[in-house]
Amino acid sequence: MNLPRLRALADKYDFLVVIDETIGNFMNVNVLPYADIVASSLTKVFSGDSNVMGGRYVVPSLLALFDVNQIFTASLILNPKGRHYAGLTKHLSTTYEDLYFDEDALFLERNSRDFKQRIKKIDTNAEIICDHLRSRSVSGGASSAVIKKVFYPKWETREHYERCRIKETEDSAGGGFGGLFSLTFTSSAASRAFFDKLPCHKGPSLGSNFTLVCPYTILAHYAELDWAAEYGVEETLVRVSVGMEPTEELLSAFELALRAAEATGSCC
Repeated sequence: MNLPRLRALADKYDFLVVIDETIGNFMNVNVLPYADIVASSLTKVFSGDSNVMGGRYVVPSLLALFDVNQIFTASLILNPKGRHYAGLTKHLSTTYEDLYFDEDALFLERNSRDFKQRIKKIDTNAEIICDHLRSRSVSGGASSAVIKKVFYPKWETREHYERCRIKETEDSAGGGFGGLFSLTFTSSAASRAFFDKLPCHKGPSLGSNFTLVCPYTILAHYAELDWAAEYGVEETLVRVSVGMEPTEELLSAFELALRAAEATGSCC
């Protein structure tokens, strides 16, 4: 997404920009300069252990502002340089209720202690896997490929990602491309074979310390697949949230699944 353009429109027409940075996460990207509010799900990679909710609760102070029934989030950061900062701060300070369970807070803090190290490992694993899969895809120039395309910030609208990506310094390696990617296939048979054979946990969440895979379009749009297809969301799409397993172990797992997909004989 072109966040500078969106920020310019917000300034011109005076609306709030709320960005959920859960997938990119604040070790990889800094979106605060373009937002009035940055939200992040602490249930996901910030925790990683999948044994605590990072705060799936209603923020009543924002309901009136956005005229919606409910907002689920885990953390909110207000941009102190935003034109609405004073108003948002006042509104939150007068309406916020701390309902977070004490023991959940203890677990969340414990889980987050190695957050930086986990992000580095996950970013590295994801990029290596995506490089491998893309080399065997139609978009990567492979002949007779069953993978059509790998969707990952390294290749998809990278210019937009780079605007927010944390740059490398003498003290920091900078931000990676995150641990989430999706891929599409040349046929439903290849997609099913790949998903079924991939020896990873299957589920709709993301940001766990272990790799998690789901047939996202089927889960999210099962009753409206034709409608989703009109907007380029393909039925064969498989989403992968990469974990911290040994890299070679993950490569072997994805190669096993890829061979199963290729065995369907539905290469393009």
